[in-house]
Amino acid sequence: MDTFAQDIRTVDLSLVVPLLVALSIGGIAWFFIRRFINNTTNEFREYQPALSITNLSIMNTADVITVTPEVENLGPGVAYDCVLQLAGWDGSFSVKALYPHGPRYRSHSIPIVLGPEAPIRTKPMSRGYLRLSYRDRWAHRYECWYPVVQVQSASNRLYNIRIDLSLSEFTEPQLSVRQMWKLLRQTPHDEEDDEHE
Repeated sequence: MDTFAQDIRTVDLSLVVPLLVALSIGGIAWFFIRRFINNTTNEFREYQPALSITNLSIMNTADVITVTPEVENLGPGVAYDCVLQLAGWDGSFSVKALYPHGPRYRSHSIPIVLGPEAPIRTKPMSRGYLRLSYRDRWAHRYECWYPVVQVQSASNRLYNIRIDLSLSEFTEPQLSVRQMWKLLRQTPHDEEDDEHE
């Protein structure tokens, strides 16, 4: 009976020790993988722009509406190829680069004049929107859509517009950690320093 109990203790230890070693190695590996994922994601976010319409005024004088959105870059990265478009407006506003807060920072107020002949004022639209589009340093497209509601004017046949900034829809690139890591490694360090001056 003593040899049987001794064999069971030996078998138990021979199973437990490798199991503990495997769990320890797995835990350490998981810790380093999570750390790598978090560091890569945080480093990538340091270069992402975040354009937003922070203020909006709509002025109605006679038959002309002037919509003036104020666009700012609230993120840490530079936004490139910025375009602002309004459905039913025959124009667009574009800026080559919008910089984050720092020495090159500047917000833009864009007056959009909608006269009585503007399509958004004369005919109902199924989906009205104010679209803000831009790219990051790797040319990934970001878009922010603000809904525009047309309201029939009581005094004439034209439509007035309302824009709700709180109901925006945001589209951004969905990259894997591996893709983020590759993009970060392709960026030269001197370019990084130039952008953050």
